[in-house]
Amino acid sequence: MAPPPDPPVDEPGSSHRGMIPREELSFLPKIKWRFWLPVLAILVAFPLLWGIKRDREARRMREQLLREHAALTARLGPDYLAARRFIEASALEAVGPYAGDFRDPSLTLEGMTRAPVLYGRLRVHEVHAPADVAASIRHRYPDQVSSCLGLETLFARELFDKGAFLLPSFVDAVRGANSTERLHALREDLIFRLRRDTAMLVEHLRRPYLVLVVDEARASVDGPTRVYVYDLPARRLLLRARGEGTDVRVIPFRMAGLPSPPPRARPLTGSSVSGHDCSVANATRQVLGVAPMGMLHAPDAPAPVADAGPAATDASTAPALDASP
Repeated sequence: MAPPPDPPVDEPGSSHRGMIPREELSFLPKIKWRFWLPVLAILVAFPLLWGIKRDREARRMREQLLREHAALTARLGPDYLAARRFIEASALEAVGPYAGDFRDPSLTLEGMTRAPVLYGRLRVHEVHAPADVAASIRHRYPDQVSSCLGLETLFARELFDKGAFLLPSFVDAVRGANSTERLHALREDLIFRLRRDTAMLVEHLRRPYLVLVVDEARASVDGPTRVYVYDLPARRLLLRARGEGTDVRVIPFRMAGLPSPPPRARPLTGSSVSGHDCSVANATRQVLGVAPMGMLHAPDAPAPVADAGPAATDASTAPALDASP
């Protein structure tokens, strides 16, 4: 039996010291570099080329959407932005120190009631800068001033909400969008808003008057309220009035044949929204030179009847006494 061969001797500088060279291991498969190099190149290049294609497509969609936005809003956009800036500036001035009652001779209550007015209500403590006006005017506070004045209203909050696609922030959103999906969603939103809201925005912008009602207290019934009327097309102030909201008492009544509400312990006073706002409307009527609405020098309300318990008898249901001898 022949002795086993001596182990291989490592030569100095060998790259496989202590290892058998790969070419001597005939059972291992040989790497086909001519095949794998193109495959690896494709795997590396495909994501890169796909990303470049997506970037080019997003850039093309972004430029197209910006052109479409500029073309589709060319007529409505400038008018909307000018009206919105005027409302914000007027509201900021209205929440400042009250400058006294004022009325332009051209303004009449009859003229204000001929067509709907653009109407908004704010509170002094909520507005400190033009950017605060939108948030304050969007609040849906209880409001009876317009009803007590006999005004038909279109709400300024709708003008602020529906016209968001006309603001520079929409253009900024388009420029900041990096994906085709986001750009597609923005384009669909633009087309949807144009179809749904354009007619409404045009109707709001064509109103002859802007009416801003400003509460000085955190709750309207807790303090005075101001009323401002502006000529919206001419961008000028027509009326400035202020009411304490304490000189009107609302007396409920019942119409025959209709179900009556539960009885109140006491009649409504100026501390109610209706009483407060109708009082403010009457102060506005006086500045307009119109007689206040309601009955002047109304008698005091009768004192509430104390509950006498089950033994108390309603005179309307008590049996009549027999007066015969």
